[in-house]
Amino acid sequence: MNSEPTMSGPQNAARRNYEHITEGIISDGKRSTLSKYRADDFDSVLLIASAPRGGSSLLFDILRHHEGTCSPDGEHGQWYTLNGICYPAFESDVVPADFESFNREQLLTDILADVGATERSGDRTHRVDNALVRLPLQFPHRDIPYEQVREELLEGASLDEVLEGFGISTLQYDEYAREDADSPLETETIEDRPFVSSHDHKRSLTADDFERTLILKASVDAYRLSWIRNQLFPETDIKVVHLTRNPAASINGLYDGWRLNRGFQTYDVGDLDFEGYDGSLWSYDLPPDWVNEGKLIDICLAQWTQAHRHILTDRDAFDDVLRVRFEDVITETDATVEEIVEFADLGESALLSENVENPNKVMTTKEPEPARWRNRADLIKSVLERADGTYTDIVEQLEYTEESEWI
Repeated sequence: MNSEPTMSGPQNAARRNYEHITEGIISDGKRSTLSKYRADDFDSVLLIASAPRGGSSLLFDILRHHEGTCSPDGEHGQWYTLNGICYPAFESDVVPADFESFNREQLLTDILADVGATERSGDRTHRVDNALVRLPLQFPHRDIPYEQVREELLEGASLDEVLEGFGISTLQYDEYAREDADSPLETETIEDRPFVSSHDHKRSLTADDFERTLILKASVDAYRLSWIRNQLFPETDIKVVHLTRNPAASINGLYDGWRLNRGFQTYDVGDLDFEGYDGSLWSYDLPPDWVNEGKLIDICLAQWTQAHRHILTDRDAFDDVLRVRFEDVITETDATVEEIVEFADLGESALLSENVENPNKVMTTKEPEPARWRNRADLIKSVLERADGTYTDIVEQLEYTEESEWI
């Protein structure tokens, strides 16, 4: 490619409103930070790489409570989308390692837009600023009075109250991403639903905070690790946590998410004819050689297999990679998180320890239940039995050959 990706209607609308907010509505401190710094100004980055529904949202939420870190509110994939580094500029979510026809300075500044430093007391102004910069990505075609939103939020109103006042359903946000919730969704967004908002223990960045570790996670990064290393953060110290989860649990989670048909939707790829799915939009990551017809369960298998295949292929681009099993995050939380903290050289954190004892529920489609995939075991096993050699190889490399350990 010899030119920057072409922007779509939603991207143009989101960019226009986003720039209106960053240039004249957010706090002076936030505006100053975005004018002086970019995401690659951090001394180090801890990148969580995983397949979708692999538990990365929970692990990210735990680690972003460490008081030696900075982090965005959620995944940073929406900033790729805002800059057109996604389908249909590419045939899938794979970005070539040598792709450099993008505005790197703009992307790195955008990634910084909702990053804050973890601190117990937090900062309401930071949370208000972050809510504002994300709204154009969540509702690019809505005519939202952003100045009024800012005033109401600063006066103490909750985001839920403000949005409901403009006829926007809060069912589109993370804590309501449940199977029993019924909410109409707009089809054209930049940020993938369910949307997220800032947590209470974050404050605005200062110059000293760039000595901290920036924590990033987006499942789409599984397909662009070499590009991240070579083009996006070529001079940054990056450590990678490769988070794995057994195929049955991940595929089951993907199947649930697809069938919600009101969240986790990413692309309009044209007509879809999947057995088991009555929606119109693609959900989760778009692997290479994707198809638009067949069985939904086969699509979920491909998403798990291809994501980990690409991570395993590209991991050698990094000097420091730690493989962690999500099963261990659940069953041996203290020891597993301690291993990651030592790997990332983060040190101790009282706030992190408290969160490890009582982690939040994030991006869940149903109440957590051990080995929930066994509720549809026949369907899951049928797709695994007809999987190809690539799947078998990945299972062996990730050491998931014993079904009795699949929780």
